[in-house]
Amino acid sequence: MCTDNCFRWAFAVLLMLGLQWPAGAGVTLGGTRVILGERDREASIPAKNTGTSPYVVQAWIDAGEGKNKTPLLVTPPLSRLDPGMENILRIMRVQGELPADRESVFWLNVKEIPEKPKEENVLQIAVRSRIKLFYRPSKLVGKSEESRAQLKWAVSAGTEGQGAMLKVGNPTAYHVTFTALNINSGQQLINADMVPPFGEMTYPLTAVKAPQAIQVNFATLNDYGGETPEERVQVPAGAEPVAVKAELVPQPAPSADGGKR
Repeated sequence: MCTDNCFRWAFAVLLMLGLQWPAGAGVTLGGTRVILGERDREASIPAKNTGTSPYVVQAWIDAGEGKNKTPLLVTPPLSRLDPGMENILRIMRVQGELPADRESVFWLNVKEIPEKPKEENVLQIAVRSRIKLFYRPSKLVGKSEESRAQLKWAVSAGTEGQGAMLKVGNPTAYHVTFTALNINSGQQLINADMVPPFGEMTYPLTAVKAPQAIQVNFATLNDYGGETPEERVQVPAGAEPVAVKAELVPQPAPSADGGKR
């Protein structure tokens, strides 16, 4: 891991070389996820150049790093975007089979490529944004916003019977994306991601040394990328995840001055 001294050394080298960093921000996307329904002709997301220089914008879809062959297409794959201008990226299904009983997840990649500078000794960086893209069949059972309430939970023995792990099962047809998992009121924070449809994820526990009941506070992301209200579950010890009813975590009451302190 690079230390503060490492960063200072690198910065000093840049100064000695006379390198300049390009000013201004780059290309921003108008959302953190895209959902393409089976009955939709296409899904779209805006890309805007909030910087002061033009960029070439390259866009593509993958099914995971190194898996660039997908049944989805984004257009335009390559375009120029001038400062202050906005372009619409359109995603559509072209060919290939996809499961009809569950969501499929892909990733939309957008890379901003700066124009060649006229000055010398300018360090350029091509920045890539990567957001989730969900393909949603039309005849799925249930609704996506109901999925988090159907999650199953358990605290099981760890690898080779040592320690403990948290198991989270998803019996629904939708992906459930966590923002984080808070174990026993802050004893451990787990940087969890997605639990796939009809799948299960396991997370090693450091807050407990053996299978036992724990409290887990969690929040998820909705279809618009917003965070759902924080909930908590009392997770029992057991070999397999079981349904546990979650309850909302009470939020602090606003102060008399409206919270402005």
